[in-house]
Amino acid sequence: MPEDINKSYVQRYVDQARSTDDDNLKNNALYRAGTQMEVIPCDGNDKLTSEQRQTVLDAADKLLGGQE
Repeated sequence: MPEDINKSYVQRYVDQARSTDDDNLKNNALYRAGTQMEVIPCDGNDKLTSEQRQTVLDAADKLLGGQE
């Protein structure tokens, strides 16, 4: 992960993803967080697989150190 990650941006979108049952909103929020952390490709495709969603959540947990 790059050193200049905006942690508040990641936190906002991870919180948003965890607070909704709408898969489209969840995917979009996790796409934003994941591309900010550079753990998924920034290709405009926010139709994430379950593996990609878990990768983003795991990276966010590591980055934020349990702040959630």
